[in-house]
Amino acid sequence: MMLAKKYLPPHPIVFVMDFLNDDVEIPEYDPETVASNNKTCISVRTIADVDGEATVILADHLPPPTAGIAQQVFVGSINTPSGKVALVTSENQKLVECDVGKDTTELRVLVDDEAHPATVWVVTVPA
Repeated sequence: MMLAKKYLPPHPIVFVMDFLNDDVEIPEYDPETVASNNKTCISVRTIADVDGEATVILADHLPPPTAGIAQQVFVGSINTPSGKVALVTSENQKLVECDVGKDTTELRVLVDDEAHPATVWVVTVPA
């Protein structure tokens, strides 16, 4: 499974969360890191809209050609009570979503460039 979406980010951030979870809390922003997290959400810095489109990819594996350029910025888990993981804009617009079938989901987050991430990969880790 691999879902991808290009979008023009009005704010340079994307959230990884269970879109149906009413208890999601946005993590506190840390300008020193690309990704911040808590038990319900991961926030990932992206490029600003003036720098062009950002691409977000939600997958169950990292394609081999990508492995050489992707830099891991997060490994851990979030609560997913509805059994789904979504990538969501700061305006609460769902970009992509997949079924994971678990109430806690292990994830890896990778970016193409830690200073100016134009591509964000979120990879689900099998149980």
